[in-house]
Amino acid sequence: MINNKKVDLHIHTKASDGTWNINELLNELQINKISIFSITDHDTVQMVKKFSQTDLNIEKVFIPGIEISSTFDAKEFHITSYGFDIQNKDLLNLINYNKKVRNEFNNEIIYYFEKLFNKNLINKYYDYQNDNSRGGWKALNFLIDYNLITGIHDLFDKISDMEEKMIFLPPNKVIDIVHKAEGFTFLAHPGAYYDKELLDKDFLIEWIEMGIDGIEAYSPYLNKLNDAKYYIEFCKSNDLMISGGSDSHGSFIKKRKIGKPNIFLNDININKLLNKLKEGDIIEFNR
Repeated sequence: MINNKKVDLHIHTKASDGTWNINELLNELQINKISIFSITDHDTVQMVKKFSQTDLNIEKVFIPGIEISSTFDAKEFHITSYGFDIQNKDLLNLINYNKKVRNEFNNEIIYYFEKLFNKNLINKYYDYQNDNSRGGWKALNFLIDYNLITGIHDLFDKISDMEEKMIFLPPNKVIDIVHKAEGFTFLAHPGAYYDKELLDKDFLIEWIEMGIDGIEAYSPYLNKLNDAKYYIEFCKSNDLMISGGSDSHGSFIKKRKIGKPNIFLNDININKLLNKLKEGDIIEFNR
């Protein structure tokens, strides 16, 4: 039965900051016996498009997805979105806007390191050819290769005093754009924002008022797996969908393993999404 199928609705590829290409991802799905999955790269649908256009001959359920950044409460919050029209102009404009914000911020990081180490870096950075299969992103890998940082945590430590911050659209604007693109939105990994603390119910109600369709109850950011019940109960009480995923980045972030937490379709509730996708013939079951 489909309810016994293993699910992972939060996976990154080399199109954003993961390490896998299509074949590598398919291999990992087979090894980990995942039957229902989504690619949710940061602010890009590049790999989703490639996946949708490839004749794969696999017995999987592929749900087109994306993870979109927003700014709320002076913090960066992520919204995983599914089942949208991949050609929607406003959605594509939003993605391009977020890419521009990221690119400008990464340029500012390089300028910051120029002052920090009294080195001329920006022109070298512009010429630097990033290897996407490493995972991460261009500025991170550039600074690692020039021996100015040891890794991602070192980078975040060193830029903690930077005045420049990435400012994205507020969640209500992002949610509205995704809805107009006929997609569904979920608050991604709620444990990621305040040191794994459970988000207050009044805070979550603000997200309902902004139009969120669900919460990613299962994620690697839970203090303990039992914390998922808190979000599941909230979702059930407020008619929200429930999702879950590993936030796997391949070998870039090794502690986030694909298929972990170990969840099945009957552990979550994405019925509205699945019904829409079947009606629209966006995905095929057991193809």
